[in-house]
Amino acid sequence: MRTIALHLVGTVNILQEVFFALLVIRMVASFLPPRRPGLWSSVVEIADRLTEPILDPIRRRIPMLGMLDLSPLVALLLVDVVARLLVAGLTAIAGG
Repeated sequence: MRTIALHLVGTVNILQEVFFALLVIRMVASFLPPRRPGLWSSVVEIADRLTEPILDPIRRRIPMLGMLDLSPLVALLLVDVVARLLVAGLTAIAGG
């Protein structure tokens, strides 16, 4: 059980890092949008598809601050809190 819990801790950490990277891509793309089909437009489309299910419910509950969309920041904080709680629980299960 300890080995499984430790592997799950690693998986949670990797998923958190991937999500953070996808959100950074979205934030950069908001300033540097793709102008034509290519690698950057494909990367941005993937980032949009993977992060929108998390950002949309947040966006519906938190109004924009002028032209500033705070949903990525809130999502980063929420994912970090959830990941920390999962890691703490899995570490406790692993006995360490």
